[in-house]
Amino acid sequence: MIDQWFKQDIEHQLSHSNRAVMLDPVGQCGFLLELLTDMPYTVIKTNPELTEQWQTVKEELFIRHKAETELKDTPVVFYVTREKGKLSFLFDYCATHGCLDLSKPTEWLRQKLFANTGLQIQMDSPLLLTAAKLGIGKDIAWWKKILQNLEEMLRIEDELLPFIDSPAAYLNDMDPDIRRLFEEKLFEILGQPFMAKPPETLAQEVVNRLLDGLLYNDVPEMLLKVYYRWADSDRYRPSLLHYISMYKISNSANPWAAHPDHCFDALDKIALRQLTANLCDKQFRIEKLSKIAARASRNKVVSFVPTWWQDIITVLEFDNNPLSSCNDIAKTVDYYTGEFSKVDRAIRHLYEAFLQDEEIIRPLQEYYETLNHTLLEHWFSNIGNYIPNQKSYLTSVLKKAKPGTAIIVGDGIRYEIADAVAAALGKKASIDKQAMLAELPSETEHNMSVLYNTKGEIVSLQKTREKLLSDETGKELAFINLEELNQGTKGDFLVLTYKDIDSTGEKLQQGALKLFAEFEQVLIDKILLLINMGFSEVRLVTDHGFVLTGLLDESDKIDPAVIGKKEVHERYIRCENKQSNPDLIELKQKYGEFNYVYIAKSHRPFKSKGVYGFSHGGFTPQEVILPAFIFRKSKTARTALEIAIVNKSTLESVTGENFSIKLQASATAPDLFSTSRKICLSLFAGSSNYFTSNVMTMEPGNINALEFSFSGNTSVKAVLLDAETQEQIDTVTIEKSNLRDTGGLL
Repeated sequence: MIDQWFKQDIEHQLSHSNRAVMLDPVGQCGFLLELLTDMPYTVIKTNPELTEQWQTVKEELFIRHKAETELKDTPVVFYVTREKGKLSFLFDYCATHGCLDLSKPTEWLRQKLFANTGLQIQMDSPLLLTAAKLGIGKDIAWWKKILQNLEEMLRIEDELLPFIDSPAAYLNDMDPDIRRLFEEKLFEILGQPFMAKPPETLAQEVVNRLLDGLLYNDVPEMLLKVYYRWADSDRYRPSLLHYISMYKISNSANPWAAHPDHCFDALDKIALRQLTANLCDKQFRIEKLSKIAARASRNKVVSFVPTWWQDIITVLEFDNNPLSSCNDIAKTVDYYTGEFSKVDRAIRHLYEAFLQDEEIIRPLQEYYETLNHTLLEHWFSNIGNYIPNQKSYLTSVLKKAKPGTAIIVGDGIRYEIADAVAAALGKKASIDKQAMLAELPSETEHNMSVLYNTKGEIVSLQKTREKLLSDETGKELAFINLEELNQGTKGDFLVLTYKDIDSTGEKLQQGALKLFAEFEQVLIDKILLLINMGFSEVRLVTDHGFVLTGLLDESDKIDPAVIGKKEVHERYIRCENKQSNPDLIELKQKYGEFNYVYIAKSHRPFKSKGVYGFSHGGFTPQEVILPAFIFRKSKTARTALEIAIVNKSTLESVTGENFSIKLQASATAPDLFSTSRKICLSLFAGSSNYFTSNVMTMEPGNINALEFSFSGNTSVKAVLLDAETQEQIDTVTIEKSNLRDTGGLL
């Protein structure tokens, strides 16, 4: 309100003769002049450094001359920093024009406040003047709260972040009175008497108080609020990370006693080491897991809570008791897909984070293997009920499929990976999660062959498998690599191969762990792209899963004790002769010179040549329970303004190098929330995107014509996209005519 009162007084004085004098002998009210910068006035200031009478008289003469000549028709405010009785040529303006006397500014302010609030002003003059500086832009309600001590004059939590981020620059820009008040507040937080300190030192001490409070769980509520804002601020977060990197955690710090929202990665690692060192102590484990759960569930500082805490919880809190009711393969499959696959995903994440830290990962791996052992006991006890249903999957689906069907055929997509992809797409697509049981042995050449043809013959070449599939379905299928998919891809029936997971796993073994998140993201992006391109059904299927052995000692490997000629792989053995080992599963299967396949009733690998870590070919749920997911466009997808390419017929044969695409929006919006739509056009030559337009906004009834060039191509596909969702709205193929452009002579 003070800004309004000041402007009103100035305007009142100027209303008489376009001249007003503002007296401020002590120079305490200079801050008010900034309020006049956006007003149509000229402000002329006297120089407070002129003290001799002849100097002040000369200055005032020149000021008056300028006002009466150059500024005679302009409203002028004279800001005078000397007493009224010492004025000479400006005295007449005070007497005959207008004068706002702020020789005692707090008295002027007390009168204004009393007139507008009816409250007696108990605040002393220096503090009241500071309040005036802070009160610029504040309404009368703020003043009432301040005068009644219902609110702090200076909200320290609003000032701390810019101060901590750049201490010296922030304080140097402050009014001295406000700075003093601000610093006093900081010393109250620190519990120290006020003293002169460099801004950087003061800021560091405040940050240390905050970080100490998080470490020992005694952080003041106000600092905690600042911390949450700091962690969530794009502008100030880098300085928080810097302070954290410089902070030294005391050796006496107890990780279990820290605030659940602390920001210390090292403290989490200490807690994890203590946990894994005491995994056999059930009471210790249960007690600490409750604290871990409290930390893992925090949502105010998500970036400071390691994601692996949730994986720890998943593994250590997993309950295997429901397995007791799984007395056949079907129930065990349901149990694995619904429950245990989450444990497999969690341990994979933990391998990724800690495989190089045996002190942490070995106890976790051993705990996981006790859970997995129970699962495998039930699994192998029901082996007689296992009936694979992988053979000729692609053929049977594509024979019945309608145009607009895409099938992603992955190599080595474990069920838990597909489940994570589905979870990420849960709000963007409707998903039917089905499970498929793999043929044995679960290895690429064999399982890809059974996926692609009804006879189940082993076919080594991908091109041959694709031809067999086309012949059996009798449909025109488009085969491409998944990563090459783009908006320009054509085809009513797409079969997209994705081999990165298996090929990378076999080359890098457990070194591929850090790449799995990227593989998942590719699947997420491409499935969403296919749905947005208008495919009504997108299926995700694979040839096999895989097992991860984690830390593997030589004694953990299985001795391939078979007689006769053999070919030993990590997860299975091909033999020429029949064996009689009850610990092996026998498959009568001809392959070259071999007549049998033997698989161990274990997740352990056979002793074989090569590296270990990532493998498949065996008969564990992780290898043979496969995803056969179906993704469709979500029925809850938002409505949007309809826009179409309306000159398709003229684009069938275009003469010349340039062509125009005409877009038209429907006359009415589908609802109040869809009155406009952001779009763009992409042009493709084959599978190459050679041009994408800027984003345009269309409203009901809008028509927009855009000019493009063939850029040397003879056929171009134009794709109209929703700029926000990347949904494909419309497409057209533009063909360049063989006729020469005659310039209108024909």
